[in-house]
Amino acid sequence: MNFRQYGTLALVALLLIVYTLSHSSTFHIVDEVSLFAVTESLALRGEADTNAIAWTQWVNSPGEVLGAFGPDGEVYSKKGPAPAFLAVAWYWLLRALAHMDVQIGLLQGTLLWNGFVTAATAVLLWRTANRLGYGDRTGATLGLLFGLCTIAWPYANQFFGEPLSAFSLLLCFYGLLSWQRTRQVGWALAAGVGAGLAVTTVTAHALAVGVLVAYAVLAVWRGERRMAAPGAWVSAMLAFILPLVLAGGLSLWYNEMRFGDPFNTGYHFDSGEGFSTPLWQGLWGLVLSPYRGLFWFTPLFIASVAGLPAFARRHRAEALATGAVSLALLLLYSLWWMWWGGFAWGPRFLVPLAPFWVLWLAPWTSDTLAVLRGVRETRREARWSARLRGLPLHSITLIVLSAISLLVQVSAVVVNWVNFEIHLRSLYPTDWENPLAFGPPAQSLLDLGSSPVAGQWQLMRDNFVVNTDLAWLWSDGNIQWLLLAVGLAALATATGAFLHWWLAANPHEAYTLPSLPVRGLIAVLPILVIGLWLGEVSRNPHYGAEGRGYRQIVEDICARAGGSEALVTVAPYAYQIPMNWLGAQCDEALPVYGYAPDSMGHSETGQVLDAVLKRSGRLLLVTGGLPANAPENSVERWLAENAFKANDTWYDDFRLLEYGTPLLLANAPLTPLNVTLIGQGTSQINLVSARLPSQAQAGKVLPVEIAYRLADKNTYDLRWFVQLLRPEGYAAALLDTAPADGYSPFSSLPANQDLVERAGLLLPDNLPAGQYELIAGLYNPLLADAPRLRTPDGSDFVRLGAVIVE
Repeated sequence: MNFRQYGTLALVALLLIVYTLSHSSTFHIVDEVSLFAVTESLALRGEADTNAIAWTQWVNSPGEVLGAFGPDGEVYSKKGPAPAFLAVAWYWLLRALAHMDVQIGLLQGTLLWNGFVTAATAVLLWRTANRLGYGDRTGATLGLLFGLCTIAWPYANQFFGEPLSAFSLLLCFYGLLSWQRTRQVGWALAAGVGAGLAVTTVTAHALAVGVLVAYAVLAVWRGERRMAAPGAWVSAMLAFILPLVLAGGLSLWYNEMRFGDPFNTGYHFDSGEGFSTPLWQGLWGLVLSPYRGLFWFTPLFIASVAGLPAFARRHRAEALATGAVSLALLLLYSLWWMWWGGFAWGPRFLVPLAPFWVLWLAPWTSDTLAVLRGVRETRREARWSARLRGLPLHSITLIVLSAISLLVQVSAVVVNWVNFEIHLRSLYPTDWENPLAFGPPAQSLLDLGSSPVAGQWQLMRDNFVVNTDLAWLWSDGNIQWLLLAVGLAALATATGAFLHWWLAANPHEAYTLPSLPVRGLIAVLPILVIGLWLGEVSRNPHYGAEGRGYRQIVEDICARAGGSEALVTVAPYAYQIPMNWLGAQCDEALPVYGYAPDSMGHSETGQVLDAVLKRSGRLLLVTGGLPANAPENSVERWLAENAFKANDTWYDDFRLLEYGTPLLLANAPLTPLNVTLIGQGTSQINLVSARLPSQAQAGKVLPVEIAYRLADKNTYDLRWFVQLLRPEGYAAALLDTAPADGYSPFSSLPANQDLVERAGLLLPDNLPAGQYELIAGLYNPLLADAPRLRTPDGSDFVRLGAVIVE
């Protein structure tokens, strides 16, 4: 390991520890949920749907709709594929650990992914500075400024695509810069990979890629005397274009797979999305407004703009290229209908510009470090204070603005900025039928007190603990002391290692580096902190209490899952619980369909659920915060009418319902019955036929379908009983239910119409193999002793057929 490699190790370790300790372990807005749902679907089932959060399709405004329906009615994210696809490998690693009986929340762990991306971007920025002729200390300092003093830090802790956009655009620039200077085809390939990642993250970034390509071509053209042979040009072009072609093919396939049209990205341009904002309004908002102004959220960028002329004097072509990229994206997003990015921290669309703007500080940083280096080398001859007073103005500006920017980023990660975004809705006019269309507040410089930057400090003042956004500090005041103590110790060690490297007197001498065990310790530190963090934060009650409620439901589902199940949820305010635990605890991957109680009012829901019943052997329904047979629960009602309910269990405020599906009756014969039932005060009820499988398995659902007709309407609400009788004559499994599981009282059923009752029997796991008899009948619970209705021959049940249990 050489001097540069050790410095890189120390920088990455430092950043990863900071990002982990400052992480919330939770989502902030639905954009993150949408991207994670894609990652989860890909990792577990090889699909790309976001059906787990289908309920988000029917929210108040198009700006909150993060997906679109495919031709099959399933939901797909409109976000670019690259961020979700690349996180799959990290998800797989976490899942492998979870399946070794290590308690890890997969959602919580996956949310750490952008920390790795941002740390990699900091290293790449360092290498870019090296390529421009700056030393390692300057490059490492720029990486540190980017990682801790810009808006990149808060976004390292969120599951957005912007951190990957920043990395990919910088990689494209770095690859083209390196190719210009070395003519090595590998750098052209690297630039192409960056370009491909950029456009598969955000299609609109093709504009920035075009600017960077123009920069490379013009720079080489101006340096004609150093041009290589035509063959080298062709090789470089092919190397650059190949990843772009693959990325374009991926995007076209992804669109076709989702929406049946290779050119349909899922954005709702017919619902108001588009480039419709007046240019100057968007520019003011993104650059100077207290609500989203770039310079308020990263004051360091004031120094970037001031230092751009110095950067341009040394690197004219690179200054023009990065400036043109910045201008292109700034103009593009100023025109976007929701230029402020909805619920977000600062100008999220401009996060990809952060590494370029920090790069502009390279001359100032180099000069400042030279002065500070001189202070260290002459510390015996003059006092530090005297030397520091000799710092040039631009160095003082850089140091002061870096410190202010660091404080802004710290405020962004220690308390939850979403709380102040919600507070702003009470300060400014809001149409709650369309909350994201209320328009951005705090647009005037007179509104500085309403800026989210100031709002973070207000949240800390009002109640730091309640507003916390730190995973080791829960909103009830519970502190994870072990994680905090180990994390701070690791942070101090990594900081000391980085400073030791930075202050090394002889950077090119191997003996200035620490011993091999110490270098190994620095490499292990972030792994230790991340591992401890994963274990400690998994106990956060936000993700359910172990052995209770929804989390216990997940455990029970995974214990019985056999690979043919599908999970439907009507618990939209607890979606994070199955996302965190289902993949960790289930060996089998269950498709999840998340709806709201009223989702059956939309045709796509019925289309999807009908297809689910046709291809699944067992369907599970979880409801939360709703009573049994809630009238507003349209999903449960639809399943009661179309599936075969076999079990219903409460877990605190949640329920787990189990259904058989029509797939189990695919080859079942129709058995004619033609038996009449009559009871006291009831009309004649004719049981026409029954359909049931001839074979069943212990521990599985036995579905039965009974066709019947009423001679006249009934005044009593009768109930069905279905029993599987042992050869000895007593019940091995039984079911008691009302029509459509109580959603259709018997007294409301029409006369002289064909009716169908669907029921399911959950057979015991230990039911012995053999032949059993299935019977059914009706009884009146409103009369004394709940008498059964009888057939003309006096029997109080009807034989439906024999079933062989295997």
